[in-house]
Amino acid sequence: MNNYKTIIEIGSFSIKTIIYAELLEGASIIGTGKTRTMGYTGEEIENFDNFIDCIKNSIVQAEKQANYIIKDAYILITNHSVKIKKTQKDLNLNGAIIEKNDLRKISRIKISKDENYHYNLYTSHYKIDDKLITDNPVGLNCKKLSIISLVAMIDIKKINLLNNIFQKLQIKIINYLDSTTSYYFYLKNKPKTKTDVILIDYGFNNINIIMIKNKVLHFIKKISQGSKKISNDLVNIHNISFDFAEKLKISTIDLSDTRNSTVEIPIWEEFGDNKKKNVGHDNLKEIAVDRLDETFELVFKSLPKDKSFYSYLFTGGGSQIKNFYNYFRTKFGYDIQFLEPPKSCGIPKVLNDASIMSLYSCYWLLTNKSLINENFIQKIDSFSKKIWYKRFVDLL
Repeated sequence: MNNYKTIIEIGSFSIKTIIYAELLEGASIIGTGKTRTMGYTGEEIENFDNFIDCIKNSIVQAEKQANYIIKDAYILITNHSVKIKKTQKDLNLNGAIIEKNDLRKISRIKISKDENYHYNLYTSHYKIDDKLITDNPVGLNCKKLSIISLVAMIDIKKINLLNNIFQKLQIKIINYLDSTTSYYFYLKNKPKTKTDVILIDYGFNNINIIMIKNKVLHFIKKISQGSKKISNDLVNIHNISFDFAEKLKISTIDLSDTRNSTVEIPIWEEFGDNKKKNVGHDNLKEIAVDRLDETFELVFKSLPKDKSFYSYLFTGGGSQIKNFYNYFRTKFGYDIQFLEPPKSCGIPKVLNDASIMSLYSCYWLLTNKSLINENFIQKIDSFSKKIWYKRFVDLL
């Protein structure tokens, strides 16, 4: 029997679904779905029925491709309902050699729980005598072994609401995951990733900043200023529909084009006659650049001052504006790279871009076999007496 798994990302711009098969030779994505989010702002539900229909349509698309009916799923959440905290627990060894049993002993962390949150506990790294940072301390001798863990806390109100939605869809939730820890573990364990990285997920409603220093999560921040603001400006200035503004932002505006060509745009009217007007490309580009300048000046002000050299990685739908690379290098003087799913991962081309990277990071985390027996993850579930979340223990 095929071992199929599903991940559904609940985003403010789109609902994305992937179904993957776990085979002896490795995992493979066999079904995808993507629909525009309706009835949901990213934080609040405005129309319950529209929101459910969006989720259902995304699921059905993936089911048809995979020829499989989804019965359970992991849910990936990317909004402000997620908080990340660090914890540390110490084990005194008095100079003894660290064994695997010591890792099991120190990993059994108990933390105080707030009933207002759903918890996931991830092992980040180990410290030897408060000096050496390592992912695999077995075989080393030390006086004190410390385990540093990340606690992902998801608002229980959001959990209960989504539980009700997926109960209506007859889908059991395996666990709720978050994009921050998915990105972090993906980047940390990729062999080619540099040790000091700033990842900027330029999304629709928010910007998610993740700073990794020496492969340790150093700083995270969410800024409520996504690429939606560019679309809103285009709508307000040129009286066009929001969908057409999105098309202009991603497909038409070129941040390096200086020819000032003419762009024909329809004028939105409630009882209109499909009127159109010509607008100079420079006008549209100026709108986008002004908003980008404002947004990324805010991003740099929010970063902690640090003399270390960081590599800048961009992902998210907002980074797909044409020649975003040239804009960023000219404005701020930094070379940047884009974080996208590998072309061979099985995702159809329509979804094979930066807008699905958070979902792909979560998929990679769940299926990467190289992490077996090196890290641990514990699920602290207020609705269950089970301590170990078995699926993750084997993977992380």
